[in-house]
Amino acid sequence: MNDEQKPFFSERFLFFCEKEIELLKQAYELLEAEFAKCMEQIKDDAFLKIYAKEKHRHSLQVAGAGNYLLRHVRYYQNKSAEFIEMVKTAILLHDIARFYEIALLKQNKHIDHGVIGAQMLQNMPLFNDIRIWLPIRHHGHLIEELYADTEYQKISDMQLQKEVEHICFIIRDADKIANLHMLVNEPDIRLLFLGKEKIDLDIDGKISEMVKSAAFANGTIPRHLITTVADRALSLLSWYKDINYQGAIDFCDVLHITAKMMQFMADYCRDEGFVQQYKTHLENYLQTHKFIV
Repeated sequence: MNDEQKPFFSERFLFFCEKEIELLKQAYELLEAEFAKCMEQIKDDAFLKIYAKEKHRHSLQVAGAGNYLLRHVRYYQNKSAEFIEMVKTAILLHDIARFYEIALLKQNKHIDHGVIGAQMLQNMPLFNDIRIWLPIRHHGHLIEELYADTEYQKISDMQLQKEVEHICFIIRDADKIANLHMLVNEPDIRLLFLGKEKIDLDIDGKISEMVKSAAFANGTIPRHLITTVADRALSLLSWYKDINYQGAIDFCDVLHITAKMMQFMADYCRDEGFVQQYKTHLENYLQTHKFIV
């Protein structure tokens, strides 16, 4: 482990110091049980075993990033220990249905792991808390899908609705931190993000015109516009426009993720002029956007 990774992993280890908390302990045991069941189901598939192990590690890394945000975002200060325990539980279990999803890949079946994970937790009395399962349902969607959800709209208690919103924010931000950290520090894992093993930059290194047009708008690059590896690399960098908390931006800087992501895009995009233009655009966005403190 190099010095740049230590702050991230030290945050991750904070999770284990608190396993004696009952709800969190039960969440951890559920995670381990689902992982073990998945590994048994895919024991003869080398690639899926690697994928499952990575998603297990990812869940713990997201918990670590969430620990950092809980200590550095104002909203979570002075909250009760029970509330923080519940938030940590939601963060840890955000990908609980990933292992079911991975097992289904053997049959070439696909699911929305957020939606299925929420359903799983709703059926477990210990975790049937709307502040846990509703943010999990939408952690991989555009945030507008949370706001449009009838379950969210039916919440009459404005404090409860705000709690659901913030828990969705922290899961989404912690998830991005962990994924971006992996992306820039573990080149062998990039296939999971770029979707292509053999890359020809003469072809794959071009930004499509529709993606160029969308790059400077608000929000992330729409998935349906992505056609090249360069498009994909740019879309991953555009995740910064979907981050909610200033603490998440700061943690990315602590881990040197932001500078490495800029270089990541340059590595896969042959249009140097566009790369510089987008780098300037994103730097201005990060300096002027009003993230939640």
